[in-house]
Amino acid sequence: MRATTVRARTAWSGVAAASLILLCLGLSQTLYLGEVGNAYERDRTGNALILAGAALGLAAAGWSHYRGAPRWVSTLVAAPAVAVAGLNLVVGDSLLPHVSALVAVPLGLAGIIGGIVGSSSPADRSPAAF
Repeated sequence: MRATTVRARTAWSGVAAASLILLCLGLSQTLYLGEVGNAYERDRTGNALILAGAALGLAAAGWSHYRGAPRWVSTLVAAPAVAVAGLNLVVGDSLLPHVSALVAVPLGLAGIIGGIVGSSSPADRSPAAF
C-alpha cells in the first residue's frame, strides 16, 4: 500500500476530471439534431475527444489502483471510459453513448470524490479505527 500525498491526490483528481471533461466534450460534438454542414468533421473531432477521455479515464483508474485506493474507486473512475467509449466504438451513430453517459458520468464523479476524500491507508480502513 502506498501512502498518497496531497499533491498526488490533486494530480490524480485532475487527470480523472480531465477524462470526464473530454468525454463530455466529445459527446457534445457527436450530438446534433437536424442538418449540420460539417457533420463529418464534428464526428471526427468528437470521436477523438472521446478516445482521449477514455485513455485518460483508464489511466486514472490504473493510477488509483496503484496508489492504493479502494477497488470501488478504480471501478467507478473507469466506468465512464468503458461505457461511453465502448458504446461509441460499437454503435457510434446512435444515442446509446449519450444515454450511457447519463449514468456513467455521475458514477465517475462519485469515484473521483471517493478517491479524494476516501482513505488510502489500510490502518484507516480497519474496523478498529472507527
